[in-house]
Amino acid sequence: MAIINNVEIHWVKCDPAKPERYQGKGPAKFSIQLRVRDKKVKEAYEKDYGFKFSPMEVDDKVIYKTSISRYAYGSGPDGNEDLTKPNKPVNVILADGTQLDPNTVGNGSIANVSFFTKEDKSGRTLKGIQVTKLIKFEARGDDDEFELTDNFEVIDPNNSENDPY
Repeated sequence: MAIINNVEIHWVKCDPAKPERYQGKGPAKFSIQLRVRDKKVKEAYEKDYGFKFSPMEVDDKVIYKTSISRYAYGSGPDGNEDLTKPNKPVNVILADGTQLDPNTVGNGSIANVSFFTKEDKSGRTLKGIQVTKLIKFEARGDDDEFELTDNFEVIDPNNSENDPY
C-alpha cells in the first residue's frame, strides 16, 4: 500500500450509498481527483506510482490533475459488474481518525490518500482518505438563484407586430 501525503483533493465521489458512473455509464466507482502544483512532485508521482497527470490552468497558473478510483462492486462469473457483491467502500476519516461523511469534503481540501498499486505501476486502487484540512461542502438549494418578480412580459411568437427584434 502507498500513501501520498498532503495532496489537494477535488470531486470526492466516495458515498457508499451512491457510487458514481462515468457519464452515467460503465461500472460504478468511488473516485477522487488529485491536484499538485509542483511539476517535480507530479513527475515523482508519475515515476513512483505510475500516475498520468494532465495539465490545467487555474488562476493563470499551470497545475496538474489526475484521478484515482475503486470499483464499487465485484465481478460476476461473466466478468461484468455484480450488484450483489459490493466492495468495501473507501474509508474517509479526519486526521484524528474520526469517520467523515464523504459528501462533506469540499474541493480544495488537503488529505493523505492511501491506495494499492500494481507492481508494474499499471493501475492503482483507492483505499482511504485522511483529511488533514477540511473545506466543508454544503449543498445549496437551487431556489436562491433568481429573485422572483411579477414584472415580466410574454410575447406571442405568432404576432410579429409585438416582436421587439
